[in-house]
Amino acid sequence: MNTPLTGEAEYKLHKGDCIPHMWEAMPMHSVDMAVFSPPFPSLYAYTSLAEDIGNSEEFKTETTLHLSWFYRGLGRVLKPGRVAMVHVAQIPRMKRSGEYGLHDFRGLNIRLGERAGLIYETDIPVTKNPQSQAIRTKSRELQFSGLDSDRAKSRPALNDYLIKFRGAGENAVPIRSSEVSRNDWIAWAEGVWTWHEIRETDTLNVVAGRGENDTKHICPLQLKVIRRLITLYSLPGEIVFSPFAGIGSEGYEALKLGRRFYGCEIKDEYYAAAISNLDDAISQRDKVDDEMLPFAKVTA
Repeated sequence: MNTPLTGEAEYKLHKGDCIPHMWEAMPMHSVDMAVFSPPFPSLYAYTSLAEDIGNSEEFKTETTLHLSWFYRGLGRVLKPGRVAMVHVAQIPRMKRSGEYGLHDFRGLNIRLGERAGLIYETDIPVTKNPQSQAIRTKSRELQFSGLDSDRAKSRPALNDYLIKFRGAGENAVPIRSSEVSRNDWIAWAEGVWTWHEIRETDTLNVVAGRGENDTKHICPLQLKVIRRLITLYSLPGEIVFSPFAGIGSEGYEALKLGRRFYGCEIKDEYYAAAISNLDDAISQRDKVDDEMLPFAKVTA
């Protein structure tokens, strides 16, 4: 089997840009699942590097070019018939530049993923608490002041979206296990996951990943969302891939669920925080296994 992990290694985190790495270092069809948040251009500044997608402000040129090459690489390393889940949000245009409305970041990712040969199957809205979003973003379109001044300019809270792609071709290893019950599926198949059940603060601690020169904050995906997606679309022992690993949220949950993890991260602070979080996940998992061992012996 082609694999980017050697021997008995449970995880590997590459320090560097994921795009050339997927083309030059990772074998074709070597990951069983991918789950990640791509950098949101012009919204979150991560590093000053030119290859950092977060520094792209021209959606029609820089962002499209970066993501186009990225999705081609993702299609290369993802196994046929297997799932990639992409966490995105719509991005407000810059009013200081005389722009209004939203950039369709969700649609851009779907179009570029399809052009790269991935199969777009659905997207799951993850709703947001409107009061929390109004306070955090100070968006006049969402605040009462905007409602009172001109309701034509008001809008609800902006959802997150989980875009589901599959690699072209047939899945050689069907995903069947007892990890997902029918009751789980009844709850998860509704098509919208709400902020009432998924707390926005259910994330790893981001403090360790911040650098002194950061201009904006990071926005990790909620652990419950990651846990749900990995449980649905991978099997124990398989490789979960995050090309934008950040502080290691996807790997943290993958390792705790008995999967292996492969990731890429470009920023020094995030890389160091991710290594710490991945090692912590293995320690937590092994501790639980050790505590359950006497019970297993009694019931065997």
